[in-house]
Amino acid sequence: MGKKKQTHDFYHQLIEGLHEGVWLVDKHHNTTFVNQAMADLLGYEVADMLHKNIFKFMSEKESTVWKHLLIQYAKIKSYSRGLELLHKEGHGIYVRISLSPVFDEQDEYDGTVIGVVDDTDLRHQDHQLKLLSSAVEQSATLVVITNEMGMVQYVNPKFCELTGYAADEIIDQNIKILRSSSFKASELAEVWKVIVSGNAWQGEVSTKKKNGETFSSLMSISPIKNEQNEVINFVAVGEDITRLKDAQSRIEQLAYVDSLTGLANRVLFRDRIEQVLKNIKRSRFDAALLYLDLDQFKRINDSLGHDVGDALLMNVADRLRDCVRHQDTVARMGGDEFVILLTNIDGVAGATLVARKILQIMNKPIRLLSHEIIITPSIGITMAPADSLNADILLKNADLAMYRAKSQGRNNYQFFTDEMNAKATRHLEIENELRMALDKDQIEIYFQPQVSIKNRELVGVEALVRWNHPERGILSPDQFIQVAEETGLIITLGWKILKQSCIQWCTMKSKGLEIPKMAVNLSSRQFRDPNLLEMIQAIFDRTGFNPLNLELEITESLLMDDMEHAISVLKQLKDIGISISIDDFGTGYSSLSYLKRLPIDSLKVDRSFITDIPNDKDDIAITAAVIAMAHKLRLKVVAEGVETQAQLDFLQKNHCDIGQGYLFGKPMKLGDFLKHQ
Repeated sequence: MGKKKQTHDFYHQLIEGLHEGVWLVDKHHNTTFVNQAMADLLGYEVADMLHKNIFKFMSEKESTVWKHLLIQYAKIKSYSRGLELLHKEGHGIYVRISLSPVFDEQDEYDGTVIGVVDDTDLRHQDHQLKLLSSAVEQSATLVVITNEMGMVQYVNPKFCELTGYAADEIIDQNIKILRSSSFKASELAEVWKVIVSGNAWQGEVSTKKKNGETFSSLMSISPIKNEQNEVINFVAVGEDITRLKDAQSRIEQLAYVDSLTGLANRVLFRDRIEQVLKNIKRSRFDAALLYLDLDQFKRINDSLGHDVGDALLMNVADRLRDCVRHQDTVARMGGDEFVILLTNIDGVAGATLVARKILQIMNKPIRLLSHEIIITPSIGITMAPADSLNADILLKNADLAMYRAKSQGRNNYQFFTDEMNAKATRHLEIENELRMALDKDQIEIYFQPQVSIKNRELVGVEALVRWNHPERGILSPDQFIQVAEETGLIITLGWKILKQSCIQWCTMKSKGLEIPKMAVNLSSRQFRDPNLLEMIQAIFDRTGFNPLNLELEITESLLMDDMEHAISVLKQLKDIGISISIDDFGTGYSSLSYLKRLPIDSLKVDRSFITDIPNDKDDIAITAAVIAMAHKLRLKVVAEGVETQAQLDFLQKNHCDIGQGYLFGKPMKLGDFLKHQ
């Protein structure tokens, strides 16, 4: 008996120690045992529950159901379900119960053991989740949930209504599928940068529907983090504001747009120029104001009628729009006078380029009804901040310059200052001479050796362009490349450089000098040329050059406008065997986030960091860090501008791969280069 009592006491203590309720009823459903946890759950003392029928602790509705269930399941092994019990104070307690029948020695049903777990909080949470789910499903705003990589995991019905996608068509797709062309890759990268850092982003976006149409939405994107503070999901909530924007646009059009041409009117132009001048004070970029007057417009208007005159003004407005970028402003000041505000331009050269483009496009005949009309403009140009940062003064300056253009015979442009006019004239001279240089084979290729820092062996060359000017001698790229870029001549020049470089490299090979790599610069315009790959392959086919020996050098800034497009082009170049190098590294964006994504082979440290080594501690630290970082990314490092033994010693100590500079050899024509090898 002593051992039995010990066992009984052990199990009693075990049951009393449970946090869950234990309830034993006989076959007549009367309580024969409850533990303290069960009594506490319903607000009773244990003694108050003993010998009471179980249905006393249920509502009448629950009692009716459970009388049937206790009889029905009396002889099965177990059963579990939810139940609402009554607390002593009268309110309901939601529980999850487990029933296990008890049988006597004759295997007859003798009662039931009931395990009880408080389910109130879970029921409440479930109710809250259902409310939240219902709210999201019925929301008048679109809701999208993605994983941390931007893959869609959930969309609500409003999303499907606005975009035209069914849920199963968009689930597991990347959210980028909704990006319209007006939402630039650089803008998307900025949004991504904010949200992956754990911060919310809000702003206006243009979203692409399934049918290709777009709608404007005010979007809020918030990260969801786990217990380790890691971002695991993103929730985007958006509201269609297309109608609001359309209404706002109509209101603005009435107040700020010229009714005839659709251009900005005087009021809107004044606001734009004030905003630009404020930004200039902060950011110190250049802007230009062009004042344009149509020559002899009154004569045309009087002789052909106002209807033809109005049609002519609308045609001129369309042509002016085609001459500028989306961030620039074209306005009609009244009559036949127009103004153009160019922002963030390349000084006088940038303004000159646009003025000449306007003259060129305006010289094409305009056909109106049975009339063919040629209308020429006189253009006055003033610069900010060089001439002024006051809107009234700038307008006055441009107006004066416009009258100077008229006095010079019309159909031309004049700057407000003589100095600027001289610079613009020089720009035009270089362009014309460069066109002749391309036709007369004045473009020459020079080679500069690239050597191994470790043992000073020749491992490559860079092909550099020189202009053999008939009057001014050999000109370096900094004297003409900018003009070539601005005028579009860089396309012709770039392919000529690549073709000549390949031909001369093959000549070196035929003379027994085999060089593993030849580096050639690729301009931004060449890179964006849709015929890039075809042009390069045509040069290879024509010259017999092996693409495995070519390394194209591109600048950091060239890649930033559209990173996804840049990566795609670079992969195609690498697929045919071409190596890729980032030129002038450290002078542009220098972002690790893009470096790790780009399919590149090497970095070229800009000479500005090498020049003051070993005297400048900052340059030493930066260059050493770049070398170490590049090697971590499995990239080679080329240091340009190496001119002293001290610089070479530093580069050797920091394990730089390749050096280029006067210490190893100056740029030389093919014949001289062969003599020095």
